[in-house]
Amino acid sequence: MISADAITSRTFTTVRFKEGYSTREVDDFLDEIIDRMATGDHSLARRIKEKTFSNVRFREGDDIDEVDDFLDEVARGLEGDAGASTASAAAAIPDPHETVAPEPGTSYTSDANLAAPSSDSDAAQLPW
Repeated sequence: MISADAITSRTFTTVRFKEGYSTREVDDFLDEIIDRMATGDHSLARRIKEKTFSNVRFREGDDIDEVDDFLDEVARGLEGDAGASTASAAAAIPDPHETVAPEPGTSYTSDANLAAPSSDSDAAQLPW
């Protein structure tokens, strides 16, 4: 995962005569990413992929390709972390279909004790 320091220190090439992204919007969004990373926001990677910025021309803006590439890198890092935490959480959940052998020395009640009562009087004595 990319660190908050790497995000805050990232600079982009400034463009003026070709289209670029609004520098203010890009900077504000990078700040938002850092804030959301601190809270463990699991939707952050999706939010990064869906984000759009205003385009500027004939005034300073951030190079579109550089910003897009950097945000893709950040999103991939976040998805990798989310996948790793999901995989470790899934590994902690036991498989309900897995057969587990009893520990040595463990005794279990035989099925004979679980037989249905043979008469109504036996049924009346059972607590259920």
